[in-house]
Amino acid sequence: MPMRRTQIIGLLLWRGGLMFTGAWVAFIAARQFIRLVEVPAQVEIGLGLVLTGALLVLVSLILERAADVRREGDIKQ
Repeated sequence: MPMRRTQIIGLLLWRGGLMFTGAWVAFIAARQFIRLVEVPAQVEIGLGLVLTGALLVLVSLILERAADVRREGDIKQ
């Protein structure tokens, strides 16, 4: 039995909230670690920008691959 639209939206919201919570916990842990090691602010900002850029590239690749699969007809819209 296929999932209804509201069930899919609920699942996406639940997973999104879980991912957001995990990212927030990782962010707080990373900040505490950086304070413990006493890294200069420039290095802290640089690492944050590098990680953010890597995440954006990864999301872009996933979205592009999903679009390619839809275009090829393997996934129904």
